[in-house]
Amino acid sequence: MSPADFLNSSVSFSSPPRQQGSPLAGMLSALAASLKTTNDNVVFQLDPWDDLSAARAWMNLAGPQTLVLPRSQSDQASPARILAVTGLPGRALADGAIIPTRAMADFVRVADLKQVVLVDVSGPVDVSDVLFFRTVLQRHLGLLSAEPRVQRVLQQSGPSIILEARERQDALECMSDALMRYAQRYLGTNAEMSRPPADMADRLLSASGQIRIRPMETERGMTHLDIGVQVEPDLQSPAGVAVLYDTITGQWHDQ
Repeated sequence: MSPADFLNSSVSFSSPPRQQGSPLAGMLSALAASLKTTNDNVVFQLDPWDDLSAARAWMNLAGPQTLVLPRSQSDQASPARILAVTGLPGRALADGAIIPTRAMADFVRVADLKQVVLVDVSGPVDVSDVLFFRTVLQRHLGLLSAEPRVQRVLQQSGPSIILEARERQDALECMSDALMRYAQRYLGTNAEMSRPPADMADRLLSASGQIRIRPMETERGMTHLDIGVQVEPDLQSPAGVAVLYDTITGQWHDQ
């Protein structure tokens, strides 16, 4: 199917549900995540997920170059304009930009993630691709369904940040990273910490596709951090699973 045929078709895809919560990560913020499969692709939603943490997770997943698209028609917010003003590495492509993935953390320090969409595309990208992708986004059709070369997409939706990817492993890596950062915030440390294994994140998300972690159900012991995780569909009920981080050995365990 050609891009024109795709855009003229009547196929539509529903948007992921929004999670409620503060967009600001902090020690007192609950952590909510969901994972579902839509049209053979995975949609991972995390709240809160600050711009810098999301960019760093993206840097671990995406290919060497990231296509950054604007969400609005404003020239002031366009990635091309941001590159011109800041001198960050990359090249303008219409009102979008191709930026080295290794530089995405620097990019989100000067750009608001609410204003852009990050796209990982296999192979070269030209102006016609940018125009096509912009139209797909405006019609809420889904870039992964529209273009086989698109491997993953990251964007903000309300207070949450959403990763769409072709592989479940991408979402599990992001969930693992989020658990590590939650533990760091609770312990009040920026020191390097091991991440829980991806299969632990898989077990947590496999129960119902949703989890919630609340600071009131997290306890710090002499040698470990005990994180209560609610994995049942009723996310308001008490935590039913415990994830333990051993502060001595740096190992993670779930019960």
